[in-house]
Amino acid sequence: LMTLYLTDTTTSEEIERSFTSGHVFAVKYYPAGATTNSDFGVTNIERVYPVLETMARIGMPLLIHGEVTDSEVDVFDREKEFLETILKPLAKRLPSLKIVAEHVTTAEMAAYVSSGEAQNVAATITAHHLLYNRNDIFKGGVSPHMYCLPILKRERHRKALLSAVASGCPRFFIG
Repeated sequence: LMTLYLTDTTTSEEIERSFTSGHVFAVKYYPAGATTNSDFGVTNIERVYPVLETMARIGMPLLIHGEVTDSEVDVFDREKEFLETILKPLAKRLPSLKIVAEHVTTAEMAAYVSSGEAQNVAATITAHHLLYNRNDIFKGGVSPHMYCLPILKRERHRKALLSAVASGCPRFFIG
């Protein structure tokens, strides 16, 4: 399944043409600078609202890397801040937009998706975030193999993700 990389200059026409081609399934939203190869990502959600409105209208899913990039926000709180300042308002503003929060890492995100508050939001969880917590990054010194974005969180978050997976809630899947 092909996806497009959403940028500040992506147009609604490009999105609609891609989706109706039958070759492009979804659009990836990376906040600029949030993760590997995201330098050309979205700098401000307001810049892409016309595109997101088009996606909601045509039924094209939005796949989100859910972290803020504000340097004032602690790296361990980036997902929680994204949830409150970007995802919740977006899901409320565009309730018909199909949103997948990719590789969620926090108890707060798991609770939000589980609650069904926004029926249009689902989430993926990685095996990495189910198996390890942030202490594993530092066992025996700094372990670069345990570092990825979004960064591993506290044990309470790992347990919340395990509970979400075990709950049977259809809005969670591996990814």
